[in-house]
Formats: sequence, structure tokens, C-alpha cells
Amino acid sequence: MKTTIKDIAKKVGVSVTTVSLVLNDKPNTISQATKDKIYQAKKELNYQPNHMAVSLVTKKSKMIGLVVPDISNNFFADLAKNIENECDRMGYSLILANANNSLSETKNYVDQFISRGVDGLILAFYTDEKENNKNDIVESFNQYDVPIVTVDSWIKGLKRPGVSIHHSRGGYLATRHLIEQGHQKIGCITGIQGNYSSDRRLKGYMKALKDANIHVNEDYIVEGNYQYDSGYQAALTLLDTDITSIFVCNDLMAYGAYSAIKDKGLKIPDDISIVGFDDVMFSKMLSVPLTTIYQDIKKLGRSVSKLIFEYIEDGEPKKDFIRLEPSLIIRDSTKEL
Repeated sequence: MKTTIKDIAKKVGVSVTTVSLVLNDKPNTISQATKDKIYQAKKELNYQPNHMAVSLVTKKSKMIGLVVPDISNNFFADLAKNIENECDRMGYSLILANANNSLSETKNYVDQFISRGVDGLILAFYTDEKENNKNDIVESFNQYDVPIVTVDSWIKGLKRPGVSIHHSRGGYLATRHLIEQGHQKIGCITGIQGNYSSDRRLKGYMKALKDANIHVNEDYIVEGNYQYDSGYQAALTLLDTDITSIFVCNDLMAYGAYSAIKDKGLKIPDDISIVGFDDVMFSKMLSVPLTTIYQDIKKLGRSVSKLIFEYIEDGEPKKDFIRLEPSLIIRDSTKEL
């Protein structure tokens, strides 16, 4: 027979009310030891709440919608996994949508999720200068009653809280590392112009050059789109200049740059030094492990999950925008001149 909270209460030796308060995360003065016993009993008895019955009482669906721009990118796959873990821990179900790098598609999924009665939305959207209806979409996000928070993204005019890595700081750290190794002719492969993370990583690159009194050469900056193929093509363009190193604004494009450098008959780092951004799983497994900027995806997932849960519970966000510090992971893809 299906386990009920009465079974949990009997096993732990507490009242049904106590179990209900703990499992529904309601304000209480119950000791942590008792809570731990209740959670353990829940696990041992394989208790599964009737979400439909609960939602009728609480007026909550216990569902969170997550929209990411590209689930094939390991960064967003890892991020979604960590957010899902946090949702599960808090008794929420996560609904995931892939927007195919389109702000308009993000808007469509937001509308769908709201119609399904989600309690909150987490948006990791991709924007560029070609989005004609960007302002209208931003205004619609501001007008929705449902709690919305952003992760790893932001757009001008958006009045919603969010969590992101300090992208410009990461771009600065990557470029400064190359400068400290004696490089001055440093190429940069960016994401799409107008995208939040790409613009800020480029900003960090340019600041590091200016702080070192190195001229910013526009011929050394090539636009990509965070995909492997664009990294390959952009690297081919840069290799026709006199650069000695490249800062690539994400690891996936860096993998493309690796292939371009190999196809040109060059070697990393003997001929070209390269730094990526993200530190996804495969970066340390390459034949020449990639020096890159580390983003703490677990911390990012926990932080944005906490933000949306507080927003749902309190009816308003406790914080505006949180920026997490990145760090430089030095491996074998860079070399002193």
C-alpha cells in the first residue's frame, strides 16, 4: 500500500502534524535531529507525496521551470543537473526547456510554463543584437506575476534578480595570465555581440590589455557564437595574423580552435598558447589539457535555486543580483614566450 505521513509519524514516534510541517518546509521549532529522522524515514519507506492533493491545499504546483539556451553545451547541462538536485531536495519538480539560443523561444517557453502553473522560473537566456523584439520581451518578463530569476545572464531593462559568474573578471584573469607569460599579441574569440556573458568577457580582455599598456588591435578580435564550428573558423582567421596566443570566451569554441591550430600544422602551446572559459569536464581530458577559467557550477546552481525558493516563499526577492568569483585553472595549453 502507498506510504502516508501517518506511517512516517508512527515510525519516528512523532505526530502527523510534526511530519507535515517538516516535509512541507513550514515554519517550526522542531529540532534538527527530529527532522533528520523524518527525512530518513521518508527515504526508507519510499514516501511519495500526492502532488495534486498538495497543490489543491497549498495553491502551489511544486514545479519550477528552467529555460536554457543550449542543452548540448556541457556548461548548461551541468547547471541544469545541479538545479534539479536542489529542486529535488526542496520537494520541487523541475521542467526543462531548450531555447536554441533564441530569446523569442525563451519567451514562448515562459508562456507555456506559466500556463502550466509553475511556482517560479529560472531563465538562462542567450541574446544578441539581431533580436528585433528584445525590448517587448524584456517588458513582458517584468510584467509577469510569477517569480522569475536569471542565471548566468542579464539583459538591459530587465527588473528581475539573478546570479551570475563575474564574467569580466574571468576575461581579465585569462588575458592577464597570457600577458604575464610574455604575450602581447593576444587574439580573442568572443560570443555573439550583445550577449551578456560574451560582452563582459570581452570587456575583461580589453581591460587587461589596457592595464598592461598593450594596444587593443581590432584585427585580433573575432566573433564566434559559443559553438565548436565558430571556434574553428575564428581561429583560422586569427592564425592569419601574427598572434602568439588566444583567449577563447568558452571551452567549446576552444575545442574548435584546437582543431584549427592542428590543421594549420601548429602545436599548442609551442606555437600558440590558448586559454578557455568554463572549465567543463572535457577540458582537462584533451591531449593538451586546457588552461581555462573555472566557474563553480554547483555553487551557481545552489545560489540561483536558493534565490527562486526565497522569492516563491516571501513573494519578493531578498537580493537583486549576485556575482560569483571565477578562478584561473592553469594546465598545459599556455607557455612563456
